[in-house]
Amino acid sequence: MKNCLSVRERLILYRKKLTERVRATMASPALNHYHALINYKNCIATRFMLVFLILLFLLDLICQILFFRFKEFGYCIYMLMGIGFLSLIYYAFIREPNHLRIDELKKEESDSKNSMIRKSYLPTTILYTYEILILLFTAFMQFVLNPYDVPIIFLLLLVVLPTLIFDQIWRVHLMVLAVSAIYLFSAYHLVPSESYGPILIYVLMDSVIALVWSGITIHAKTIALQTNGVSETSASHDGLTGILNRRGGDALINNCISNGVPGAFIIFDIDNFKHINDTYGHQKGDEILKAVASCLLDSFRKDDIVTCMGGDEFLVYAVRMVDRKYVESKLADVRQNLHSIVIDAQNGDYVTVSIGCAINDGTYIDYSTLFRTADHMLYKVKQNGKDSFAVKDTSFKLK
Repeated sequence: MKNCLSVRERLILYRKKLTERVRATMASPALNHYHALINYKNCIATRFMLVFLILLFLLDLICQILFFRFKEFGYCIYMLMGIGFLSLIYYAFIREPNHLRIDELKKEESDSKNSMIRKSYLPTTILYTYEILILLFTAFMQFVLNPYDVPIIFLLLLVVLPTLIFDQIWRVHLMVLAVSAIYLFSAYHLVPSESYGPILIYVLMDSVIALVWSGITIHAKTIALQTNGVSETSASHDGLTGILNRRGGDALINNCISNGVPGAFIIFDIDNFKHINDTYGHQKGDEILKAVASCLLDSFRKDDIVTCMGGDEFLVYAVRMVDRKYVESKLADVRQNLHSIVIDAQNGDYVTVSIGCAINDGTYIDYSTLFRTADHMLYKVKQNGKDSFAVKDTSFKLK
């Protein structure tokens, strides 16, 4: 009993380590967004494939029993082994798909100027491994049980399984060709010579079909993913500055607040922006907005939410930045950085901002009240001459 418990605990521990590794690499801020979605889709495909094959093996086993084919008792043993093997894989790796949070992946942006993209090929590699093992297992079953027959199940799986993989086309084609070559090489040595000719023709024809069909499906998936990515980016990002718009930013900030994530809720208002547009033109105003957005992105961390609210206002939710002295020091540095944006070098005009901040210690649950508090602090700064900041601690306790 002790040994059984030890094996079970080790299996659970290994599953947790693997799923946490996948989750950590896919949720990394430095992970490429497009590659992360590919890995996610391959994980879902793996889970679907395993469930489908378990059910298929069960159906085959039930048919064997119902038709009383006890002379092929060894075939039933192989089916049971296959069901057990696939079930073990499903339990060990794929049983908890909630660890892979696609919503978190969609919040991540591309790599910054000072970081390297860290790609994890683990989910895709697992899917390749599963499919190759299944194809080889099917081939082995064919050689042992029916060496004279056409390998219908193998041929069918050779066409269907590669379409579940979402990867570069040449890699999928390489897998198809490699498995086909292994099968033909094995058949040459294991199958009677009179049966090898038809098997060779069938496998070659099926390989061509698999190559063409997998190429078509992967191309279609890639186009769909790129189209969806552009649509999602357009819906949640500001077209001029490239950062999150109010819709995208509000959703992320609301999620942080509702989950009790503390942070500094900061509103930036460009001083006299109407005067800049009227004096220097709207093109100059657009350049100023882009420069301010870029400065805010450089001044805050990757995890912080930088949003263009429209007009001359920007909103930042600095995650877990709750120490008042540190927040004030940070705002002073950001304000100084924004002063480096020159409007007119001849006149010595530069960008100034009014900043209102409400620090949420994690107990507050209302976005609108946080916004009103920060906006009220912003109004005080404007009343006192602009180009400054005001900070207020905000706490909410349920009674």
